[in-house]
Amino acid sequence: MEKFVDNMYDAITLGMEKEFPECVAFRYDNEDTDTVTTVLFKEFAQDVRRMVNYLQSTIPDVKGKKICLLSKNSYEYVVDTFGAIMAGCVLVPLNQHKSWAEMSHELELVEPAAILTDGVDYGNKEQLEAAYGSLLHPMDDFRSYEPVAELHPIDHEALMVLMFTSGTTGISKGVMMSEHNLFSAGAIMWAISAQVKLRLKEKDSQPGHYMMLPMFHMGAFIDLFSTTVMGWPLNLGFDARNFYRDVQKMSSQIMSVVPVIMNSLHKDVMRGRRDRLGDLWTLIGSSAMFDPQVLLDMVNNGMFIVQCYGATETCAAGIINFAQDAKHIGAVGQGSKLMDYKIEPDGELCMRGESVMMGYYKDPEGTAEVIDKDGWFHTGDLARVDEDGYYYITGRKKNLIILDSGENISPEELEGMVEKCPVVKECIVKELGKKIGVVVYCEQEHQQTVRDFVTQMNRTIPLYKRIGVVEFSETPLPRTATGKLVRK
Repeated sequence: MEKFVDNMYDAITLGMEKEFPECVAFRYDNEDTDTVTTVLFKEFAQDVRRMVNYLQSTIPDVKGKKICLLSKNSYEYVVDTFGAIMAGCVLVPLNQHKSWAEMSHELELVEPAAILTDGVDYGNKEQLEAAYGSLLHPMDDFRSYEPVAELHPIDHEALMVLMFTSGTTGISKGVMMSEHNLFSAGAIMWAISAQVKLRLKEKDSQPGHYMMLPMFHMGAFIDLFSTTVMGWPLNLGFDARNFYRDVQKMSSQIMSVVPVIMNSLHKDVMRGRRDRLGDLWTLIGSSAMFDPQVLLDMVNNGMFIVQCYGATETCAAGIINFAQDAKHIGAVGQGSKLMDYKIEPDGELCMRGESVMMGYYKDPEGTAEVIDKDGWFHTGDLARVDEDGYYYITGRKKNLIILDSGENISPEELEGMVEKCPVVKECIVKELGKKIGVVVYCEQEHQQTVRDFVTQMNRTIPLYKRIGVVEFSETPLPRTATGKLVRK
């Protein structure tokens, strides 16, 4: 669309059904037939109307009730997402890979009216059926219903989506988002599409966006809304192991990535295997998590890198970096006119704007801890801003190691130093036996090289920051579904 819409009703009725009904909305690989299934926007809109009818017909007084999604990525997932929203429900995407203790906490908190699932056992099927068997429904039940004739706009300010945080520092929290919040974030993300359009080649007039991130991930959720509002195709990936097959079979120019994926793509590019990536030329991710040299390498090899900074609590909106130069490639970017920014005296970055969440579900105390009386969301990230107005994330406030001397240590700062050792694949800095320690993932034969590197590094930094313990892991360090290191 040429003009960004600010609500779901217009996105469907004006966009999908009137402006670009014949454009491709989704592609996905059908493994049963080894063919690519293509869905047009007019077909998608009809399926959304079927889903609305299904919910209204099967759940009494469905408006305002919680509808959980428990599934891997699929076309049915996106139909259920839009259908639940247009039926006036509260959508609750769940991470199907969480432990039963985590999942049951979330389900008990939201009290769902229905749980839509693909039926796959992700490890909790027995407990799920025992506790919520009567609420489990197949995700594709909408197909047997006729499209509802009329859609109605939903309450712009009411609770629309509940998305749980990853919970790496404690019990996960339900982030409450309204249609207003989500589309305010979409307006900021619209800038990405404008930048991509400037760089489009004729053949890419409708660039495909490959989605491999799980849709309970805020970044993927925003991708879903952004592409459908713009009228661009979304190529659905169901399994990371099929990535190379998928990008060859489904023309994909754009992809959102986490560090593990970026590093894999970087290896291909640097080893002269760029052809394995198909038509990919735009990569979107959180620069706070990436090695700037990796990003620069990709730029120098013809890739367009878009770096975003945000949080689930801001609907993924915040700061965007379009810079492709060595000086600014490691920044999270310059601020948007649609948000306010400030850095507190202790270095914490705060943001304020219409995309900031309504609060944490049934947790006013937790909400008050992160959103102050003036509406500033306290990110928990430490930042600096340079003379050009570019923001850089320097560490995590909540991850600070507080020494007995009262000195505060940013693990990320030291991790950045250790990662300069060429044999280090991953590392995490934490307290180990009352000392600053680092756990390093590398080949066993390189362990002494790492020890020597840390010894030399210690000579260049203040005494209180020096690493006193070095441990090794023979396997990659554990990460959450969103790509964050698990700090335990």
